[in-house]
Amino acid sequence: MAFRKKRGRSKGIGKRITLPKIARKLFEADGKNPYYKDEQVIKNFRELRDNINNFTTQEAEWIASWVLYLGDKTTARKIMKYKKDFKDIIIKRYNQLEKYYKP
Repeated sequence: MAFRKKRGRSKGIGKRITLPKIARKLFEADGKNPYYKDEQVIKNFRELRDNINNFTTQEAEWIASWVLYLGDKTTARKIMKYKKDFKDIIIKRYNQLEKYYKP
């Protein structure tokens, strides 16, 4: 029996990014635009977590977009699916990734 290559998949699609790489992308956010909340500037995931209580459920969709922009599809999808729980999702993901971040 011959091995058949799946059609429609290009090189690199389906590869999982490691938690240390996600952590670095979110905590460093190098070259990424910050989020502006009133007069406050949120530049990375740590600052988002530290200021999470300043956000409302109406901003959850935008936060999900920003988290996706920083490089975390998993967290962005969870926020989009459970907008009312976005604060808990951010805090739990922060706690998970913090141990993988090695500056």
